[in-house]
Amino acid sequence: MAAALHFDISVSNFGIQEHMRHTRESDDVFPHAYYFKDGYLHPGEAKGLGVDYDEKLAGKFPYQRAYLPVNRKLDGTIFHW
Repeated sequence: MAAALHFDISVSNFGIQEHMRHTRESDDVFPHAYYFKDGYLHPGEAKGLGVDYDEKLAGKFPYQRAYLPVNRKLDGTIFHW
């Protein structure tokens, strides 16, 4: 999000940036300077992209492999799910 935001504000003919809130856990592991206010994303005042990483806290959330649901018919064709 931070990289997209910095790109967006550097492009003169930029239009719309989608914004989906992160979970509280994600925000805790990746503290960031950008914020959403009054319909706008603001980059904040931190150096660089303004995102940090809490490695110790991240260790509490081990990786769990997951897959998107995909429906296939018996002949192997993908079916709209």
